[in-house]
Amino acid sequence: MTEKQKGNNQNLTKKKCSKIQRYTTRENRKRISNTSFKKKKKLRKRRKQLKSTRELWKEIGLTILIVLFLFIILSTTIFALPKSEGYGMAPTVNDGERVFVNRFGTVRRFNLIYFKVPDSGEKSIRRVIGLPGENIQYKNDHLFINQQESIERFLQSQLKRAEQNEALWTDDFRLPQIPNNKFDRIPKGKYLVLGDNRPYSSDSRYYGLVDEKEIIGTVEMRIWPLHKLKSY
Repeated sequence: MTEKQKGNNQNLTKKKCSKIQRYTTRENRKRISNTSFKKKKKLRKRRKQLKSTRELWKEIGLTILIVLFLFIILSTTIFALPKSEGYGMAPTVNDGERVFVNRFGTVRRFNLIYFKVPDSGEKSIRRVIGLPGENIQYKNDHLFINQQESIERFLQSQLKRAEQNEALWTDDFRLPQIPNNKFDRIPKGKYLVLGDNRPYSSDSRYYGLVDEKEIIGTVEMRIWPLHKLKSY
């Protein structure tokens, strides 16, 4: 091979190498560019996800605040969810159970009501027995309203048990024996309330008649514990 041919071959080799280098450089640039683009795309996607997550939590937080605000407003104007304290209403409502109180409920005989105890800062749940204008008397475990016997069906098992033990579930009493009352009939705007667990209940026999202004509402339902959910 002549010197001239060798030189030509070398030039061709250089040109090929130069082309290969340029091609490799372009490919590398493309790869770098594609990698950079993918990274930027992922970054934008993450930012969008983070932004949407923050917005979602903001909406959840705002919703919770609105619900709490509405609950506070409604619980002071429409309903109450008090917890029963003591065993005066057992087994109808036991100690620690929570009930739903309708602040606009109509008070009727044998309703459960939630009220402020006279001359006390306490609140209580008891059953309405006597209404305004009525004469109330208990004799030998029988309730008489205006000299007519009225059956307390919600106490039938307790009354049978007391009879078997030759005892009284409700001690005999008449209205004039109630504290702060001298009348034979319940005055206007007053109610006689008793607990279902009569031998152990603190009620009108101990603190007198309940004024209608002190009645917070009627007990409509036991809501807690859930497995004992019950309407009254």
